[in-house]
Amino acid sequence: MRKLTYHYSALSKQTWFYSGILYLILTSVVYILVVAYKVEGFYEELNLPLALAANMIGMAFFYLLSLGHKVCYSEYDSEKIVYKNRLLRREKTFYFNQAQAVIFDKSGINFYRREEDLVNKKEPDFRIPLFRDGKIEALEINTFFKVMKDREEALAEKTYFKVYKSFKVLPGYGRKWKYVSFAYACLTLLVLMNCAKPLAVIMGLMEAF
Repeated sequence: MRKLTYHYSALSKQTWFYSGILYLILTSVVYILVVAYKVEGFYEELNLPLALAANMIGMAFFYLLSLGHKVCYSEYDSEKIVYKNRLLRREKTFYFNQAQAVIFDKSGINFYRREEDLVNKKEPDFRIPLFRDGKIEALEINTFFKVMKDREEALAEKTYFKVYKSFKVLPGYGRKWKYVSFAYACLTLLVLMNCAKPLAVIMGLMEAF
């Protein structure tokens, strides 16, 4: 079976997550050194196990967020498509012969059992989202679109099946998304600037003791 998978929406978004992990690592080192060197005025009130546990939870949270785009994916063949969620261990299946129309729009791939429902802008009977903590892989969705168009041509004289597409540039890959990437880059820079403080404290403690 072929797959539809997701990719992180921007590299700067990933670096933002990892810079957050770096900041928590540095602050954890500060806590350890404060207790190890018994820095007066600080180590007496510092609960080291609790502080380290909180930072570990934070690091795990950022790491899981960085992998969020891998939670969901879809598999399909010539007869059906299956949308799967690894985290919830759930899946939904839709057979192509149940659909009269499918539209590739800005939010997802929407299947309708009746084309009238598409015309009347009703909720689709089955939907594959384009975004799931990341954007759908461009080459994979292009392949799936061709599969649907081939099915439309093959069934032209047998049954009713239409394929539509409402965008020219795949959402998540257009020029405006560069602004989103820039915003995450700014957040990454902000976090890295904050990393300078615990790093300076670490160096100061090691030199002093």
